[in-house]
Amino acid sequence: MTKDSTLLAMMESKEAEANAKAEWIAEWVSNSRPLLLTGQLDTDAATLLAEVDADQACQLNQAIWLLMKDGEQAPLMQLMENLMGTALADLANDAWSNYTAELQDTMSDEQWEQYQFNHQRTAA
Repeated sequence: MTKDSTLLAMMESKEAEANAKAEWIAEWVSNSRPLLLTGQLDTDAATLLAEVDADQACQLNQAIWLLMKDGEQAPLMQLMENLMGTALADLANDAWSNYTAELQDTMSDEQWEQYQFNHQRTAA
């Protein structure tokens, strides 16, 4: 989604902004997955795995145990896919925040006032 279309969506309605965000995040994740796998992203898979929560760590340990005990690769592969997807989505949310902050910086005062007015009207 281009900057102009994102800016227009932000100004039109909360629903349009949510759709723009979802589309932007999906595109960011899709574009970033190959970069992660080839070591070209600002982080790597090992770093993302080091940031799993307690439940995810438990699942990861179980999947590793199944691999080591029975040679079952599928549970570990599926879990890795899920963990990387979740981590990339979290990174994409952060990137979206930075992206919209940049857009707001490029808005004219009049555009920003219109954006705020539309949000207040939609919230009412």
